[in-house]
Amino acid sequence: MIIKNFKIGATGNFPRGATDDTDKGELRMALTVDHQQGIVRLLFGEPIAWLGLPANEARALATLLNERADELERGRT
Repeated sequence: MIIKNFKIGATGNFPRGATDDTDKGELRMALTVDHQQGIVRLLFGEPIAWLGLPANEARALATLLNERADELERGRT
């Protein structure tokens, strides 16, 4: 799926407040499947030192990663 005008990277927003001095706030990222390289790629738009997610968002990311991994494997058969 392609979302027009979607930009990855830091947004400058802190929807849950800053967790510490190293927190750069909300980060938009993208997940892609690179069939040619045989990898699932996470695009952050900039270097990041860490990613913190509440439990429900961590589970949602895990689900998306598993779905993309399944897509990659289906493409290999």
